Amino acid sequence: MLRVIGTFIAVALIIYGSYMASKYIGKGMTRGSSSLYMRLLDQITLGQDRHIAIVQISGKYLLLGVTAGQINVLSELQDEELFPLAPEDTGDGTRPPDFKAIMEKLGDFGKKRR
Repeated sequence: MLRVIGTFIAVALIIYGSYMASKYIGKGMTRGSSSLYMRLLDQITLGQDRHIAIVQISGKYLLLGVTAGQINVLSELQDEELFPLAPEDTGDGTRPPDFKAIMEKLGDFGKKRR
């Protein structure tokens, strides 16, 4: 019985440590990528080591194709061509929860059991 409880505690600590590490690493990624002259506005992954990105450089917006071996300028976009897209509706009106929401729900589960 003690072995099961010990295993459960170890798994819970590993999950909590992973959460804290991803939170810390995520904050570090945004700080390290600051620039005075350009900014990454958005990107979407198309496959392994392939994505497209919109980058602002001064007043210009560039649509870039990025792979492991090269970066290509696909198009130059005008300011009026950029507008936020509405999130996709899955039909039931729900969106998948993020990692933080899942961890908070797990934390609440432990409090209810006591």
